Amino acid sequence: MKKVGLISDTHIPSRKKNLPSSITRYFSDCDLILHAGDLEELKVIEDLANTAPVKAVHGNMCHSDVIRALPSILRIRIEEVTVGLIHGDGGPSGYYERIVSRFQRFSKEQLPDIIVCGHTHQPEAKIFHKIQFINPGSPTDKYFAPNNSIALMQIEKREFNFKFVDI
Repeated sequence: MKKVGLISDTHIPSRKKNLPSSITRYFSDCDLILHAGDLEELKVIEDLANTAPVKAVHGNMCHSDVIRALPSILRIRIEEVTVGLIHGDGGPSGYYERIVSRFQRFSKEQLPDIIVCGHTHQPEAKIFHKIQFINPGSPTDKYFAPNNSIALMQIEKREFNFKFVDI
């Protein structure tokens, strides 16, 4: 079984100077952390990597060095589950369609079983085109959501479950 920490839209340093300290506690027993973009600075990955290995994509608010260092989209195999990682873009209308379209262009392989995304700052889980989407929300900005949040996911073989955590 693998435990995965999900985080997005950290916006360091524009929203906060550092990640909330509680993130370390929640991610302390994770095998992997997935960051779905808008970290702004690479220091966020370094900070998270002190807790567990990190895979990340850049978002629309990242500095140019982050955009050069990180891809915009990833496919990761965890146990027997394929996880897609992307930030997302644009307004709410067509959000999920745009993400699916990006994965179809990215890889000729089957679409991921799960897509971890961000951009909206709102924690949300939704099944769209038979894909489980998970947006962990933002741990630093609640302008678009009632609470700051992250998510935790467990994967064992082909089974997975997840929960949102208010920070």
